[in-house]
Amino acid sequence: MGQITEEALELVWTLREKGITDYEEINKELAKNVGRSVQDLVAKGLMEIKGNQVCFTTKGEKQAQDVIRRHRLAERLMVDVLNMDVGEIEDPACQFEHILSSGVEEGICTLLGHPQECPHGLPIPNGSCCIKAATEVESVVFSLQRLSRGQEAKIAYINTQTHPRLHKLMSFGIVPGVKIKLLQKSPSYVIQVDETQVALEEHIAKDIYIRRS
Repeated sequence: MGQITEEALELVWTLREKGITDYEEINKELAKNVGRSVQDLVAKGLMEIKGNQVCFTTKGEKQAQDVIRRHRLAERLMVDVLNMDVGEIEDPACQFEHILSSGVEEGICTLLGHPQECPHGLPIPNGSCCIKAATEVESVVFSLQRLSRGQEAKIAYINTQTHPRLHKLMSFGIVPGVKIKLLQKSPSYVIQVDETQVALEEHIAKDIYIRRS
């Protein structure tokens, strides 16, 4: 599948997430953004028209889902691992999504702990690695919630777009690369950072991703 076709499928998917399925509106957006039409996708067996509504075929749904998954994983990687600003990731993620092979995509997803949302809060479709991980594979990177009491680990990244919360964690020395030890999980999470003990609420603990040291 060519890059332009992938971009067209991605656009239709994101429009559908916004509740837009009208033929005329989608056709207009396709022409403006990628130089394609709904009919081009229909001819490839990727879309179909029902009345004035546009929908994916089974083939088109699968291919669009794959494109969206690669794009949003690329965004997650750039923000969480490469420390890029959210406002700078769109173009590089668009380029990256077209060169990710299935094996590399699953490797990135596993590294990131099978994230459910992109940095913009949009869902990342599950891949086969996510389904497998749910039953038998332990992620390389995972939420602090999954650490057992008494275990040590290193912080991989903090998954939050709430700047005050991020700054507060940083003020306690809770930053990527720092080794921590989980002291307790109830009634609140208590971790040791160097010689300091820090209490965290559960909703904050789930945003801290770690890797075993």
